[in-house]
Amino acid sequence: MTLIKHKKVELTELFYDLVFVYAISQITTLIHHVHHGIVIPYAFFTFVIALIIFVNSWMVQTVFTNRFGQNSLTNILFMFAQMLCLLISSTAVTEEWSTSFVPFILPMAFISLLLLLQYVIEYFNTKAEADRDLIRQYFYILGIRSLTLFVSIFLPYQFGLILAVSGVLLTWILPGILTNPKQGHVSEKTRAINFPHLVERLSLLVIITFGEMIIGIAPYFSVDNLSVASFLIFIIVTNLFMIYIVEIDHMIEVNQDRVTGNGAIYYHYPIFLGLSLITVSLSFLGNQAADNLFSICLLYLGILLLLFGVFAHQHYNKSSHQFTNKLYWVEFGMPILGLLLSFLTLQSAFALIVIACLVTLIMMIVMISFNLKRI
Repeated sequence: MTLIKHKKVELTELFYDLVFVYAISQITTLIHHVHHGIVIPYAFFTFVIALIIFVNSWMVQTVFTNRFGQNSLTNILFMFAQMLCLLISSTAVTEEWSTSFVPFILPMAFISLLLLLQYVIEYFNTKAEADRDLIRQYFYILGIRSLTLFVSIFLPYQFGLILAVSGVLLTWILPGILTNPKQGHVSEKTRAINFPHLVERLSLLVIITFGEMIIGIAPYFSVDNLSVASFLIFIIVTNLFMIYIVEIDHMIEVNQDRVTGNGAIYYHYPIFLGLSLITVSLSFLGNQAADNLFSICLLYLGILLLLFGVFAHQHYNKSSHQFTNKLYWVEFGMPILGLLLSFLTLQSAFALIVIACLVTLIMMIVMISFNLKRI
């Protein structure tokens, strides 16, 4: 087995992460408000698009740092500049996106431009032609995104929104298309992704996002609200956290070279989306204004998205930790069973929390047992 030198995660990268987690928590407020017991579809649409923009900007910077970044003063200043733009953009997030479209999109356009400039500087600094070929791909990706976002702010809102969304979605999928999609590997001569560093960076951002979930459930532990349900909700969060950690920290074979890492990157989008939905749904269960049916559907949708992202990593797993059909049936079957049982107890928020706690507890125990049997 090839031993890959683990690139150190710098403190500046962790500092950079904090602003992105704040941004994700800000856009999650778009789906925190209910109208007639539910969240309106338009709020979900704006939330998903904003999530893709924020997380994809983080991903592009992380890939750059992974392949080319040396924690130099230049790279640090670029990251700090992006953080400033992100703070402006995230604070502009409101339910009425038509009024906050420009202050939201303009800073994100500058972030795309800053990322593009980083790659331009690296292009002229590197000597390897294979690395230059790789960087040119990001010229197209970031160039298209910067152009579409800048142009969109000068158009009427409806047309600007269509252009911005189209540009974001196109440049979101382009890395997976341009990086040798037939073989899933990079050229022998190209500076490959440092897979251990990438996995650690992704997992650290997820862990911080779980921290935001803890903040989201904190009101349950106030003196006025403290109850058995408070502890059950905390157990739900810890169960889901353990499911993620067992896969990422124990089952994945990080000593892999010549891989693009695109899979690990794309698989984390449903994880971030799922965690946001879970955070919101748990807060709804204690909110009389929210419909219990809607809240519980949102909870199990979030759990299924999290599971999909986690289990999609299987092809990175150690040969001894390839998932079995039985594991799939249990892990994906339990949330569906929990949802069906919840339909029978919709009038009791406590019963819904008990069911969710038992479901996630069984899922966590089965996941840990599967891992221990293969050590």
